[in-house]
Amino acid sequence: MHCKKLMCQWFFILAFFSSALMANELRPKITVIDDIGVSVVLSQPAKRLVVLGPNLIESLYEIGAGDYILGVSEYSDYPEAAKKIPRVGSHNTINFEMIVSMAPDLVLIWHSGFGAEKVAKLRSLGLNVYASEPQTLDDIELFLNDLGQLTGLSNSAAIAAAQFRNELNRLQNSYSQKETVSVFYQVWHEPMQTLNGDHVVNAVIELCGGKNVFANLSEIAPRVSVESVIAMNPDVIIISGSDSREASKLDVWQRWPMINAVHNKQVYFINADSLVRHAPKILQGAQQLCDLLERSRSAQKNKVQPNE
Repeated sequence: MHCKKLMCQWFFILAFFSSALMANELRPKITVIDDIGVSVVLSQPAKRLVVLGPNLIESLYEIGAGDYILGVSEYSDYPEAAKKIPRVGSHNTINFEMIVSMAPDLVLIWHSGFGAEKVAKLRSLGLNVYASEPQTLDDIELFLNDLGQLTGLSNSAAIAAAQFRNELNRLQNSYSQKETVSVFYQVWHEPMQTLNGDHVVNAVIELCGGKNVFANLSEIAPRVSVESVIAMNPDVIIISGSDSREASKLDVWQRWPMINAVHNKQVYFINADSLVRHAPKILQGAQQLCDLLERSRSAQKNKVQPNE
């Protein structure tokens, strides 16, 4: 009798665990295609995240997943709470051992910022990896929705994506059909560099009714010369940088008054983080840029060209 009772207990225990395993197997998996075409498959929403890329962190906070982040890369400074999260490396060096020790459910990484080799290394360690590489403003909206699926926060992600879309539509309706303004966007001084048509900054320039004078160059961040800028003769020169101290570079352009932008005093500084990070805050930077191009349109109506 005792044996039968013991056998029954074991039977129910086995049945319970079998049911649990079957339920786990039957539970629909989360599958998302990342920006380089790789399927990311999770058995359940990710609640432990390592995030390599400041732009990715901003988007996670935007959907309410900030508390899920265990480790980040350097320059992760927005929002303020991100500054307190442990650093696991930089664009040049990643502490893979530290990341593995954190046992993340998912690693989110900016693909071009860190490189294909580091992405492959993370995957070789058995980690779930989502490689992000948004190239257009529309891609930011899609990324927010992807994050919602991966973290189980689809509702809040959908709200954030809708807010982004509404603001993007407002800017498009307000500026994209305005008179075209030619723009030289300077990202670095020595050597002088700009951004081509494949970078999201180009999309922002076009959103504001501008035309990137170096959009057709093949490299995403090509070097250019002063002579080539003179030849392109932009209506506006935008100098980007990390802080206002770099605004001193505006004065350098006064050596070349034959450029329309210099002659008409249309050389401006803008904080790089507000435009180059593929995240919702980019639309704040877009508004700043649109305002500057509007100022240039007004200046063009009131001033003659230097060669007239």
